[in-house]
Amino acid sequence: MSDFQEKDLYDPVCRMLEEAGYEVKAEVKNCDIAAVMDGEITVVELKKAFNIKLVYQLLERQSFSKYVYAAIPRPKDGNNTSSFKSMIKLLKKIDCGLITVAMDSPVKTVDVILDPSGEKKITSHRKKKQVGNEFSARSGNLNVGGVNKTEIITAYRERSIEMLCLAEKHERISGAFLKELGYGQKEYSIFYKNYYGWFEKAEKGIYMLSEKGKEALEKEEYQNLIEYFRSDKRILKL
Repeated sequence: MSDFQEKDLYDPVCRMLEEAGYEVKAEVKNCDIAAVMDGEITVVELKKAFNIKLVYQLLERQSFSKYVYAAIPRPKDGNNTSSFKSMIKLLKKIDCGLITVAMDSPVKTVDVILDPSGEKKITSHRKKKQVGNEFSARSGNLNVGGVNKTEIITAYRERSIEMLCLAEKHERISGAFLKELGYGQKEYSIFYKNYYGWFEKAEKGIYMLSEKGKEALEKEEYQNLIEYFRSDKRILKL
């Protein structure tokens, strides 16, 4: 049994894509990796082994991306085995790419074995727009691809953390105050919808941090964002 996880494939693949000129973000609308260059979305799914579940994922991603890759560990027996050749044949048939990562080496070499043609027709422009909007709405790459059962920093959660820092600084938040700072109804709805339980009503139309919100400010996985927003000029405004 291998002693690594899918998330361990992420850093080498991410670095390779960034060096090639892509902007890379992880866990975007269930895609392990979404990479954008010249307005085109490339999707990479990370797996410890090639299997039928991965094939289903690749086919689904093709509904909104012409460039879909599987990323798996480099096979220990090399690329000339019958099973590897069969895998390549199948990927060519469905027009998906393949990336291998040398997980058995101290130097995690990344090789692009197969590229998709880019000729696949997009069948879900709605999904493509959703992925593109989520990608654009995030200020940075704060997730790790291939991680399951962890809190993903979505664009909505990121904006909620921004409001969390605002409430920390100013204590009592109203719609009028948000408007004064240049925010709008979307930000105000974060307080009254209170999806994460981070806020509580102080009085009609006025919100403040809840105990759960104070605990969220201490979460290790949010610290980069919290530090960033604590220095934001709008939040610092007296």
